[in-house]
Amino acid sequence: MKVEFDLWQLILLASMIMGAFWGMAKMMLVQQVKFLDAKFKTTDDRFEAIDDKFEAMNKRLTVQDESDRRIERDIAALRVELPTDYVRREDFTRVIASFEIKVDNLRLTIERAMFGDKRV
Repeated sequence: MKVEFDLWQLILLASMIMGAFWGMAKMMLVQQVKFLDAKFKTTDDRFEAIDDKFEAMNKRLTVQDESDRRIERDIAALRVELPTDYVRREDFTRVIASFEIKVDNLRLTIERAMFGDKRV
C-alpha cells in the first residue's frame, strides 16, 4: 500500500496540523491566563484584607497615642500638684513632733503660772 499526496493535499494537511497545534496552544494560554487572573485576584483580596487590618491598627494606635498624651499631661499636672497639696510622712511627723513640744511647753508655762514655781 502506497500513499501518495499531491502538493495541495500536503499543504492542506500541514496547515490542519499547524492549526490544531495553534488552537491547542491558544486554549492552553487562555486557561493559563484565567488561572493567573484567579491567583492575582486572590492575592489582591488578601492584600486588601491586610491593608484593612493595618488601617484599623493605625486608627487604634492613633487613639492610643492620644490617650498616652492625655495620661502624660495628667501625670505632669500631678507632679506639679503633689508638692503643694500633699506632705511626706517624714515631714508630717517632724511638724507634729514640733507641735507637740510647743503644746507641752505651753502646758508647762500655764501650770507654772497657776501653781507657781513649786511644781516642776
